Amino acid sequence: MEINSETVAVVTGGANGIGLALGEALIGRGARVALADINGERAKSVAAALGERAGGYACDVTDPASLATLADAVVGDFGGVDLLFVNAGIALGGTVIDIAPEEVQWLYDVNVIGAVSTVRAFYPALEARSAEKGAARIVFTGSENSVGLPALGPASVYTSTKHAILGIADALRRDLQETKVTVAIFCPGLTATRLWDARALRHDRYGGPVKMPEEEGAAMDAHLKAAGQDPALTARICLDGVAQDEFMIITDPVIRTFAERRHGEVGEALDRLDTRLADYGIASADGN
Repeated sequence: MEINSETVAVVTGGANGIGLALGEALIGRGARVALADINGERAKSVAAALGERAGGYACDVTDPASLATLADAVVGDFGGVDLLFVNAGIALGGTVIDIAPEEVQWLYDVNVIGAVSTVRAFYPALEARSAEKGAARIVFTGSENSVGLPALGPASVYTSTKHAILGIADALRRDLQETKVTVAIFCPGLTATRLWDARALRHDRYGGPVKMPEEEGAAMDAHLKAAGQDPALTARICLDGVAQDEFMIITDPVIRTFAERRHGEVGEALDRLDTRLADYGIASADGN
């Protein structure tokens, strides 16, 4: 799908990190961009800095009414939507055993239910645009956690939400195969953003905002700057994949290691099944 001066893109979670980098890259390719974020003031500020081809909007993806308002505003302001980047998300550490129940709910409400609600809110505009121009596209922000298990600290529930995003994207691709609305998922690796500071804007119903101590935050920033990919490069790779109509767009070569580990485990499990079925006197489905 070509990205040019006729393209209108929406980016949720667009006021910082990968979302902002996507907005900047889209503007660089001539597109018009609606940046939506739970921090509406920052979204408007960064959009103003990007110029007249950008607009900033407040939106809470955990609230379907907020998403409906956003979709109406964007269509009213820009005339339609060609590209929807379902990007808003949060990251939290902790295992299934020790994470607080309200944070499990928060992770799923933002990362999974929020993604589904975003697609539902914008699908009528995307369908209308695809009928008019022949194509529209939904791009989910997954993660290296979508395709395997990185060797980082424990973030078990977060990882599960990003596995869910892969499942949603793949199933939606199948569901829309008879339409002109296509689907992609891009899976960035460790990126130099402030995703770690998600609790600073946490809703009251999930425990309220908590600001990380300044010294700890500075250490996280330094680590990610040294070890993480530049968000501008992440965004560039993503948009190149979108332009080439790729379904899965991976942005960091380190992902190969644990993606291949997962693939290998599936293959080994299927080989073991063939052996067991043969022991039972049953032919496997592939005829072995």
